[in-house]
Amino acid sequence: MNERTAERLGEPPASAAPVTLRKPLTRDIPLDWLDDLLLAASELEPSASIEQRASALLGAAAKALVGCGLGVYIPGAAGAPVVIRLSPRAHADDGYDPARLFPELSFERVLTITPEDRSTVHVATDDSGYLDSAPLVALLDRLVLTLRASIREARAQQTLRDQIIQAEKLASLGKIAAGVVHELNNPLTSILAYSEYLRRKGERSGFDPSDLERLARINEAADRILRFSRDLIAYSRPSSEKPGAVSLHDIIERALIFCEHLFEQTGVTVEKRFGDIPAARGVIGPLTQVFVNLFTNAAHAMHENGGCLSITTAMSPDDDHIAVTIRDDGHGIEPHHLPRIFDPFFTTKTDGTGTGLGLSIVRNIVASHGGTIRAAARTPRGTTFYLDLPMALPSSAHR
Repeated sequence: MNERTAERLGEPPASAAPVTLRKPLTRDIPLDWLDDLLLAASELEPSASIEQRASALLGAAAKALVGCGLGVYIPGAAGAPVVIRLSPRAHADDGYDPARLFPELSFERVLTITPEDRSTVHVATDDSGYLDSAPLVALLDRLVLTLRASIREARAQQTLRDQIIQAEKLASLGKIAAGVVHELNNPLTSILAYSEYLRRKGERSGFDPSDLERLARINEAADRILRFSRDLIAYSRPSSEKPGAVSLHDIIERALIFCEHLFEQTGVTVEKRFGDIPAARGVIGPLTQVFVNLFTNAAHAMHENGGCLSITTAMSPDDDHIAVTIRDDGHGIEPHHLPRIFDPFFTTKTDGTGTGLGLSIVRNIVASHGGTIRAAARTPRGTTFYLDLPMALPSSAHR
């Protein structure tokens, strides 16, 4: 009995454990072969790599084949492709051809696993009639389906791990930034105190008016930075507040301040159309995060050509919720992506700026407040987000 070998691209052939071969396929697919395939699939660890998954499934399928070569070719997203060969003969040469993994055998059939990356299953033999047999075709169909599901699961698991790592990096960066901001507060407080002292002294002593104006600007700038840093620290802390009456307009204004640098970098202008609305029922910190995330996404979408970020607040038509509408002139969202944009770890940003968590967090926060959020594509470009948030307890005060 020939020993089959498994080979990896760029590595010398390595001997694999002998495979116990059964009789050649007859008219029906052996039930125990299907059991072997299902068992191999069920025993795969969630963290198993694509190569480990393909090797296990091919090994299960190979037990039903005699004198055949069985293999896969899976292009690598970054790095060498995964090439696995189970063959009754030594490889004919040192190279790999995606269209022909078994040049040492006379006939080879290729089936596509996943069209998007051109991954393939290969079966080869010296008997051309065997390749056309109905049992073998049915066996390969089941193998392809199992491989396709397993490979996609492996990629989804890897994407999940990558996104979690990125989210942890961002969380660590946020903690560091909060610490840095906290350290800035003491010198900022000194700048505020001394600039105000010098301004008042200058007024009493008859300083040049232009110098007094400069001191006033220093004081205003330091005060603005100090207020921003205090708001940022409060925003970064976990919220333990209970829902209460809050001003959505104040929350939106604070979120806009946090995003000012992004708007300047991307050439985004802001248009506010604030209506006469009552207080909303919510928690300031999480609601601020909702608008910071939405404004940040809008700025990223308009980074190439700039545009206008429009924010509208009004009472909903049935007067039981506050409606907030956020529109941007960005590149927009593809229609087939719209149903998934609130899914965890789903992102259309391929440049590493997105973790796929922002909109999922937004939806969860809005839902925890008893509200709803949805998105729609604009024509000819851009995106609109519609938020409905609950009002506070009945009150005659409008904000």
